[in-house]
Amino acid sequence: MAERSADRAGYLKAAWRRLRAQLAYAGQLWRAFTGEAAYDRYVERHQRHHPDCPPLTAKEFWRQRAEWNEHNVQSGCC
Repeated sequence: MAERSADRAGYLKAAWRRLRAQLAYAGQLWRAFTGEAAYDRYVERHQRHHPDCPPLTAKEFWRQRAEWNEHNVQSGCC
C-alpha cells in the first residue's frame, strides 16, 4: 500500500513538473506573439554586439520603436 502511495506521489510530482514547463512555454509564446519579448531580445543582442556601451532603458526602447513604427508605416500590398 505504501509503495502504491509513493508511486502516485511520484506521478503527481512529474505531472506538476510537466504542467509548469508547458505553462512556462505558453508564457514565452504569448510574450513573443504580443511583442513583449522584443526588449529582452534587444538587450541580449546589444550585449553581444556592443558590450562596451549600455543598452537603452525599456522606456527609451519602446519610445524609439513606436517612433520608428509611426514613420515607417507599411500598408497596402506594395
